Amino acid sequence: MRRERCGFTLVELLVVIAIIGVLVSLLLPAIQSARESGRRTACMNNMRQLGLGVISYEGLFGRFPGLFDELDTTRLSENSGELYMTWAVEMMPFCERQKLYDRYAEGLTPDKYVELMTCPSDDGKHGAPAENSYVANGGRLGSVEVQKTANGPFLNRAATPSLAMREGHWVDGREYTLAFSENTDALRFDVAAWSGFGKSGGIDPEKYPIHRKYFPDDRTWSPVFFWVDSEPVEQQIINGATEECRTPKCFCDFASRLRLSSDCDTDHEWERSRSWRARPKSRHPNGVNIVFGGGRASFVSEAIDYKLWRALMTPSDEQSDSPYRDILLDDNDLP
Repeated sequence: MRRERCGFTLVELLVVIAIIGVLVSLLLPAIQSARESGRRTACMNNMRQLGLGVISYEGLFGRFPGLFDELDTTRLSENSGELYMTWAVEMMPFCERQKLYDRYAEGLTPDKYVELMTCPSDDGKHGAPAENSYVANGGRLGSVEVQKTANGPFLNRAATPSLAMREGHWVDGREYTLAFSENTDALRFDVAAWSGFGKSGGIDPEKYPIHRKYFPDDRTWSPVFFWVDSEPVEQQIINGATEECRTPKCFCDFASRLRLSSDCDTDHEWERSRSWRARPKSRHPNGVNIVFGGGRASFVSEAIDYKLWRALMTPSDEQSDSPYRDILLDDNDLP
């Protein structure tokens, strides 16, 4: 009499294991993609809050916050170490962090982590004080001498307090002008990274005498992103390893098109480091999150044409220093 077989044979077991392995390998990319999609959305929500906050700031003060602004000297404490604040610090009261802002307004450095200022996809950030993933549109790369409202909305008001981005300066429209993007290499959100400062933290008197004369070494590199007025060249990709942008003569290029920082035509490590801190970069596949001046958040492909990108960075393209001031934006081209 034939006996009934119970259970699996070794061959059948191996086949089942192989099938499970194949299914897992097929599912994992989808799971990882879904997780990244969630992180990217959370990141965009953070940036959207910044966009809405800057609108509230403008409604109260009648202007955009400066890239850097001088502190009110009447509020400085005896232990004050800082005389200037970044756009991000100015935004704190409009992001429900008034108490934190008050410390900065006294010239202190609270060293506190603010979750809003970091992107969940930026896995290099682990909750350290003042960590930052976001950068503001500083317009044309160069000295403070070349900055003007037509080139970009965030202006270095520590160097030129009379400059301010106001309602009438949005000639091309807020929904056609970038305000924020991402950079995983950005410095702390409370660091005014500008070479116009002296060792004491004040404006360097040798570089900026009373009339604040232009000095050729003056550059801003964080927390900001810029456009350049020369043609992009095919070199290294920005959405890659930071080390790619540390080599001599490096143009920190964004997908061979979106070049947003100065060339690194130098052997000096510090000079090169400024370039990869002054451009957009994310850990999202294929692009970065952005926010427009009107508060709308979106995602832009790294394959965007550089001329279009530059036009999106200028609030008044025809009055800007862009080499192409005749770009007519098509809504179908907008991210």
